[in-house]
Amino acid sequence: MSVSASDIKDVSVLQAIGDRRTIRYYDPKRKVEDWKIQTILQAARMSSCQGNINATEAIVIQKETCDLWDEIEECVSGFNVQMINQASHLVFWLTNLHAWYGRANDGLSSLALSGALTKYHGWNYEFTMTQTVPRLMSFPVERTDTLLRFESGQAVGQATVAAASLGVGSCLLAFGRKPGGVEKALGLGPNLKMTWGMVLGYPLEDSKAGGQRPRIKFEKLFSKDAYGTPYHMDDDVKAALEAKGMIQEQAPTADRYEEIDSLAAQFSRDAGVVSWPDKEVRRLMADEDWDFGPNIRARAEKVLAEGGLPDYPEEMRETFEKLMAEHGIDTAKYLS
Repeated sequence: MSVSASDIKDVSVLQAIGDRRTIRYYDPKRKVEDWKIQTILQAARMSSCQGNINATEAIVIQKETCDLWDEIEECVSGFNVQMINQASHLVFWLTNLHAWYGRANDGLSSLALSGALTKYHGWNYEFTMTQTVPRLMSFPVERTDTLLRFESGQAVGQATVAAASLGVGSCLLAFGRKPGGVEKALGLGPNLKMTWGMVLGYPLEDSKAGGQRPRIKFEKLFSKDAYGTPYHMDDDVKAALEAKGMIQEQAPTADRYEEIDSLAAQFSRDAGVVSWPDKEVRRLMADEDWDFGPNIRARAEKVLAEGGLPDYPEEMRETFEKLMAEHGIDTAKYLS
């Protein structure tokens, strides 16, 4: 179908960020229009990248037209099989290491021609060609992989926000059940590293998906001037962002659990949600690092009151203790 600017709804970036959800229920009868897919990819293409080398690529797949679907399905985590089979499109985001080693010179030249690299910041041709470009091209693959995957993450982040602005749901998926299986199925060379899989489609659940997920408190994540010095958000800033739709009602909203049980019945899947042990729920609700709103606290109280919660597996305690000790994490908070 053709599209014009008037067909694209104007949504502020703050609203789109606020509207973005990880959608896990998709309408299998609805296909996302091709112009929307192209717009989402364009959002990724316009993301920031070092030296303008453009290392992030993608393969867009539809189940109906992909001869490799069965091989791909074998690689996805079992939790995500339902999603890839009900969503409209599957996108594999790739990091092309050859872009770093083969495009650094052209990328910097394109930036100079664009007016981005200037003498003001110390750029000059001789230093760039004798020092900067050779140094960049001599990076070990492991370091380059790390740097470029960060850029791929930026690209995918912009893609998810663009999708939300278009009313399209998205979810990033793990494909680790069969390591290397996707790369093999798609015939990817060693320079192409799969970063994430992502499904796109129209939500079958409410687009709010039960509300914004809780996060660690702002001041626990962000420091000012020195690490560990809390950077507090001003009340008026928070109020303004709520008014602009970036900060929204926290999950779970009213009727969320009835909704997911209804969706389960529609596709003959198990109803309900997973529960954690009583003491773990209580510990989490008492954790001052988390920004828990009234909805989730009310849900926790309801779950605790209903009882019948599972026991904490002793083998997991041993696993936690071992892994946390390896990383120098104090286990007292988690394993009291």
